Amino acid sequence: MTGLLWTQDDMARIRDHADTPSQLGVTLGELTAEVEAAMAAGVVVPGQGEPGSFEHNTHKQNAKLIEHAALMGRVANNRAYLELARELLLAYAAEYGDMPYQVARNTNPPGKLFHQILNEHMWLLGAALGYSLLREDLGDDDRARIESGLFEPMLDMFTVTYAHDFDRIHNHGLWAVAAVGICGLVIGQTRYVDQAIFGNAGDGHTGGFLAQIDNLFSPDGYYVEGPYYHRFAVHPLCLFAEALALHRPKLNIYERSSRRIGRSIRALLATAYPDGTFPALNDASRTMGVDDEGVRVALAVHLGRYGAEPEVVAMAARQNGTWVHRFGERVAAALEGAPASCSIPSALFADGSGGQAHLKQGEGARRHHLVVAAGQHGMGHGHFDQLGLSFFSGGRERLTEYGFCRWVNVEPKFGGRYLAENEGYAKQSVAHNLVVVDQASQHRGDHQLADRCHGRIERFIDRYEVDGLSAVSAMTDDAYPEVELRRHCILLTLEPCAPPLLIDVVEARGSARHCYDYVFNFSGQVIRWWGGFSARESLEVLGEAHGYQHLWVVGEQQALAGEPSTHAMTWLDGDRFTTWHQCSEQSAVAMQLLVGANDPEHNLRHEKKVMTRVHSETNLFVNVFEQHGHFDEASETCLNARPELRHVDVTRSPAAKIEVTLHFAQRSETLTIDPEALSGDDFVSLAGRES
Repeated sequence: MTGLLWTQDDMARIRDHADTPSQLGVTLGELTAEVEAAMAAGVVVPGQGEPGSFEHNTHKQNAKLIEHAALMGRVANNRAYLELARELLLAYAAEYGDMPYQVARNTNPPGKLFHQILNEHMWLLGAALGYSLLREDLGDDDRARIESGLFEPMLDMFTVTYAHDFDRIHNHGLWAVAAVGICGLVIGQTRYVDQAIFGNAGDGHTGGFLAQIDNLFSPDGYYVEGPYYHRFAVHPLCLFAEALALHRPKLNIYERSSRRIGRSIRALLATAYPDGTFPALNDASRTMGVDDEGVRVALAVHLGRYGAEPEVVAMAARQNGTWVHRFGERVAAALEGAPASCSIPSALFADGSGGQAHLKQGEGARRHHLVVAAGQHGMGHGHFDQLGLSFFSGGRERLTEYGFCRWVNVEPKFGGRYLAENEGYAKQSVAHNLVVVDQASQHRGDHQLADRCHGRIERFIDRYEVDGLSAVSAMTDDAYPEVELRRHCILLTLEPCAPPLLIDVVEARGSARHCYDYVFNFSGQVIRWWGGFSARESLEVLGEAHGYQHLWVVGEQQALAGEPSTHAMTWLDGDRFTTWHQCSEQSAVAMQLLVGANDPEHNLRHEKKVMTRVHSETNLFVNVFEQHGHFDEASETCLNARPELRHVDVTRSPAAKIEVTLHFAQRSETLTIDPEALSGDDFVSLAGRES
């Protein structure tokens, strides 16, 4: 082998893509430019610094540079590139032993190069892969200096100093075992490899890579912290799996737990929006997508080990490069004959107890994708968002998720770490698209309590090809004491409307009088509140805690006291209008809100929200989100700025069925929701008539 994961034949196949427009060729060009720039700058090994600082970023880049310089040195037969990687490793080996530990900046233990040990794990993994490409050409003295001065102190830190953290079933633990295992394989230290595979106890159940595969991902492959952290965890998962497949083949690692690794890759792809970005569930960036480095490796591994399934190839086509590996060469080959498009179907993922539903309709990048979360909390990165949803349609997220409150690697903003407002607002229930009870977050805002609870998916149907209907029903009865929340979400493609309607029905039942707040987030410009709207003369803070302290009231739309109420508002986002229609069983006031109150450090984004408030024991919120029309500011053209839907009627039958009648100009459609239906297909039925 030329390196831990590469052979001479691999290098020859990879080399054939140099200076070609294939994804592999593009990546080779990018890595060559990176290495050439580093050659011109010279070796730089800085001291210690804050997260997001020059020091932090340089250490982070140097690990990648060691790997990339060694890799491109082998691909291009360039000795200067190999020498750069060698010089970097020797420079770190000379300084690492005498470095003090960093000052801890959060709850994670510190390393020497970085403020949290996780970054040190990532550093070792990249550096060890680079070293594997150099080791056979190095003299005994260089090997001894690098291994005893750099790698062995790191391995000792990870497995002895922080032994209590090594077996943690978490994305941090996965990076730890992958780094230790890969480094152990490279330097021939079997005890580290075994510890990484089987854990500190050596049983393969309480810790180690086997336990991570079995327990970190659900049987469906879903990762409880959400897609943002899934794409982060899948990177070491695939790298270490490939190393073991090559060097410990008897483990049959890719078949473990009913091919859990392949399931996990496909689950991650299925969560992605049609444009390739990931929904911002739990702590998450709103811009992270499938072109992430870890997802590139994962897609290549899937093609190499599980096959070139059409949806995997289609998602690879959304990437701007691939893994420099023989599997990356397979990606490039698969894309040459790939169809123009292939849509990943609707999916339901169990996360071990609850679940997450992805309803999809239409074709292409402007496809429609509804996400409904009813699973576990999400460990330390979890948000209090049981029965929350987000909705992507027409190339944009129409009902938006706030994601995390963090300025990643922006050093003046708390070192780029998670901000206090992440706990104070972003994680709180009111930041999401759901119903908040008594102006308090779910599970009392207690992470440990929330981790022990979960929602339930009760119905999931996809009849899009039959009658244009996809639906999911979910419930939770432990998010609030003695309150049951049930949500029925339906995507319905009808002839009067071009994009599908999103019909969102929320039932709230309590044993006493409660305050129920139906909340949704949107981007763009308000066009009109239908039926009158009273703007406030000055902004007023909505509440005092659970995220309400960060919300200003801009204005409201009132309703008659003691009567069922209706509300409607149209906004423009991009080139498309969306109108929200609501019927509330009880009298409700609708408020337009703005995020940003009590924010002295200017950490919050000033985003728009709508909230409908009801005080009662029970209530039924029926909402219809209708997309319509087209606006082009450059050409000053506008079509169908008014909604096609004239009004919505709602009735409840004695058998607890909910009938939602949609009235258009020429016809009406009645949607019947039967929560007690024995058959999943009978859960929702549709009947239409001419007006």
